[in-house]
Amino acid sequence: MQQPLQTATNRVYMRGDPDYQDHCYQYGSSSNEGIIQPAAIIYAANDDDVIKAINYAKTNKIAVAVRTGGHQYCGASSTFGNNIQLDLSKTYTDVQWENQDFTSVTVGISLSLGEFNAILGKKNRFVPHGQCSHVHLGGHVQSGGYGQLGRSFGLLADQVQKFRIITADGIKRWVRRGVSEDRDLFFAVLGGSPGNFGVLTHVTLKVYRDEDHPNSRGLRAQYLYSRDRLKRLLDVMVDMVDDNDFPGDYDYCVSVVSSCCLLLPSFILGMNSVDERMRRLHPELFGVDKQFLWPKTILVYAQWANLGGAQQQYNPEFFNKIKAAGGIPLLGVPVDDDVHKNMSELTTHWIWPNAREFDLPYIRRAGFTNSTTLRADGWTDWVSDRIDLIQSDAFNECKVAVQIQPYGGSNSQTFKHRLDNTSISWRDSNILCGLDCFHYPDAKAKAAAEQWQAGNDAEGVGHPNAKFCKEDRRLLSFSHDLDLDPVHKHYYDNDPAKYRRLCDIKRYWDPERVFTPNAFSVGGILNPVRTPNPTLIDDRQMVPKL
Repeated sequence: MQQPLQTATNRVYMRGDPDYQDHCYQYGSSSNEGIIQPAAIIYAANDDDVIKAINYAKTNKIAVAVRTGGHQYCGASSTFGNNIQLDLSKTYTDVQWENQDFTSVTVGISLSLGEFNAILGKKNRFVPHGQCSHVHLGGHVQSGGYGQLGRSFGLLADQVQKFRIITADGIKRWVRRGVSEDRDLFFAVLGGSPGNFGVLTHVTLKVYRDEDHPNSRGLRAQYLYSRDRLKRLLDVMVDMVDDNDFPGDYDYCVSVVSSCCLLLPSFILGMNSVDERMRRLHPELFGVDKQFLWPKTILVYAQWANLGGAQQQYNPEFFNKIKAAGGIPLLGVPVDDDVHKNMSELTTHWIWPNAREFDLPYIRRAGFTNSTTLRADGWTDWVSDRIDLIQSDAFNECKVAVQIQPYGGSNSQTFKHRLDNTSISWRDSNILCGLDCFHYPDAKAKAAAEQWQAGNDAEGVGHPNAKFCKEDRRLLSFSHDLDLDPVHKHYYDNDPAKYRRLCDIKRYWDPERVFTPNAFSVGGILNPVRTPNPTLIDDRQMVPKL
């Protein structure tokens, strides 16, 4: 490939350049070898650089992969072959408040969640968003934007009033909620698949005020891991989801992590990895960690959002159940419901401060359930036993990172937004469960992680006797598939018409498939040149497999 991609303002790294591999790196690199190898990486400085890259791709009949933070877990925010990577990590960082009471903001998608949260906090404002500080807004909002405030305020995408996007024709457009001519593109971009319909640059969001929630409370506690403690905390969660009328003010999340020490070089522990190397040598690309040591731990996050305002009285009964289940916390309670804390302050406590949980490759799973028989099916016992296999070192050289959170009930804002014009799926679910297994880089450890996840899949989902969900409901942002088209039913409500609509919108807005850089794309791959191993992909047309 020649160098016509270079402009006066962008930076370009070509395959073979000395620094190429460092700039190629993203969160999924160590777990998806061979598919995160673009022919060129373009750091765009402005709209003109973005449009030049799009036009170059159309002229040369190649594809563009878009990354803002690079946290797509199966590597779909990158590409391979002759295709190019468009990096927007620093391109759109502007913030503009749209009114005097700071309840509407237009923000560039290059900001990380940690940066955006801090900007809002200075105005005593907040929005629902995810818990990973280094994830950027662009991919996050297009994937839904799941996070700690999901029941009380909905998803980040539910707050979008309009967004700005550069489509495959090189035109900059504002796409507005509730406007008939924008309906299809609004639907597809929010929940379809990030980067598949154009280059998102800005979003305008509804913003919430601390003063409207003057009695809000929170609980953040860390406990030494034990299997029985975990089971008790999850039993509280099942009690919560069994009550379909449970108040919408409450959110509750249980996380489990294996022990970690980032103070020692990983080669001393026998787990030298590209992730550890990038953390040490290139924090400007990897991200800056703030926590370096922890034991096997259960983390509990809970909040009461005081949706009813000043006249609503707080009842500590639910938080007391959590505290009783958890027992004695480790190193006190950083956030306690004994006193009011502003919602904007609480959101800072829900954020994980590091770039990743462990500097290791992983095998990830995240899925939903709508089961009403979790107690009868013994789910809390089963999932506690599965997690304990890793925590008790039965699977050597593996580490677990788990996040389990309820989103359901008739009062959940995630559920109430189900009729919105977005393609975000599985809104009738009551629990989202992420089971991630990190492993040492050697083949034996990877096989152990795969074996553990295979057991979770076989016993947990997709059949009448499954412990967690009788269907296989997968979270798009935690996708573990490399080829979306054959498994689209797992990501899009098991609804052929919904996926067909996404394919039709894709065909209309991206007829040359400029934004189809890999097989995890709506409609699948048409041109075999866009895969690292063309013999494995046929010449299928863009017709969904229904």
